[in-house]
Amino acid sequence: MWHISKEAKVKFNECNFFPIYESDEEWEMVFREAKEDGEDLYSNLNEELEEVREELLRILPHRFFPYIENGTLNKPTLPKAVREDYLEWMREADKAFEKILDAANDQTMKALPYLPTSVKDVFEESLHDSTIQRIIRDGDTLHLYVNTDDGFSSKSLIHFVFRNIVWEETDQPLVQGQWFIYYELQKTDEGFAFRVLFECPEAEWTITMKKLDATYYYHPGFYVKLRDEDKLEQTSLEEYVDQLNKDQHYWFITPHVTAVIQSFTGGIQLENGKVMIGKSEIVVTVGDEQYNYDLEENNPLSFIYTDVFEDPYASLNEPVPTEQLEMATRSDELELQVRAWNTMYANPEELADITNRVLWNMEITEDNEMMLYVYINHFYEKGILTEAVIGKYQKLIE
Repeated sequence: MWHISKEAKVKFNECNFFPIYESDEEWEMVFREAKEDGEDLYSNLNEELEEVREELLRILPHRFFPYIENGTLNKPTLPKAVREDYLEWMREADKAFEKILDAANDQTMKALPYLPTSVKDVFEESLHDSTIQRIIRDGDTLHLYVNTDDGFSSKSLIHFVFRNIVWEETDQPLVQGQWFIYYELQKTDEGFAFRVLFECPEAEWTITMKKLDATYYYHPGFYVKLRDEDKLEQTSLEEYVDQLNKDQHYWFITPHVTAVIQSFTGGIQLENGKVMIGKSEIVVTVGDEQYNYDLEENNPLSFIYTDVFEDPYASLNEPVPTEQLEMATRSDELELQVRAWNTMYANPEELADITNRVLWNMEITEDNEMMLYVYINHFYEKGILTEAVIGKYQKLIE
């Protein structure tokens, strides 16, 4: 029995289709902002409700119909009891779907002991928001290349191999660019079964196979840093290659090619081909095949992968000496600031006095509020904050 399904996802999305403000305080803020911007808030709310009226009448329980008809469902005039009932209906849907996802994750974890280590490594991190980059079918074997650049995995590219396929079903054919949203892996008598709910286009795909293998690759650490700093476009291939660890193995992987890089001398030399970078395109030749990629849409640096994980921010975890901590949190050097906070985060009990002193003397601003939220809640859970500091940061504590 599968836990995740397209029907469960649709039901969850429907229950979250039309969120409303949850408190009088939120309404006060919305009215204040609308007034400052010179907006006619009631007209906007009427238009929003009218646009989705028919859909709401199809989705919502009948007890909410009168408030759709009289136009108060998304207004501050909605009776508080009804508002709370509506919000509770949404919360219950969230809880029900969370149980489904938890059950799917439990099934996935139970299947992992029967799989190769590389597959375990992949599923110990999330595939959510990964995209299909390449699909190759060879008899009863399917090769699926998954790009995780916009996802939550430390791996940058995953090559799944579904061997000895027993059965496969989908309501939409797999295509490049489809997004992984939810998934579930199960151990079966024949081998394994895997289900994915995709977006763009939306699809429910299920495959049963006897064997499942995986290989994964990483972007070099220098690439990750350049990407995070928005400097990829300004970095030449020569500058980039100079920063690579020449003792590692590298691959050139595109939506059509996976080739070992033999040398970076005089450009990129492949094991069975070459890469030419012109003024407007990248030309990849492998054997008798040639593939062209528009330079405006593809950065050649993004096609270079390694099999070694490099943390470009490893230095941020280097501890700051205790006697320098307070000064480091006020430093103009961002990296030193981050190292100081990470040092306190990793040693909450030992550094409790310094942490409380730093927090008491800090000013909460729009720029640091999100950062403080993370650290404050961590220190609060560890029970090291003084009553005075708790009072100061009460609005940030969950």
